[in-house]
Amino acid sequence: MSAAESEYLTAMLDVLVYESVLVAWRRVPPGGYMIVSHEGEEIRLTAPQAEMWARGAFAVYLALVDQRRIQPRIPGDTTQN
Repeated sequence: MSAAESEYLTAMLDVLVYESVLVAWRRVPPGGYMIVSHEGEEIRLTAPQAEMWARGAFAVYLALVDQRRIQPRIPGDTTQN
């Protein structure tokens, strides 16, 4: 995984935590990721698995926002739905 791809993945994971889709995430050796669900489950993933998981979770999150089923908490967003 390139540095740019790694930064993109960490940004997606950070947004998912900020938006309360995930409880937490962290990098684990060698080159993997640990994500923590709201059920307290710790899921260890390789970098490619983490990228695939994050893209899927992010797509679901964006679909729910688009359908106005949830409100994003993104700072500075002043749009009214």
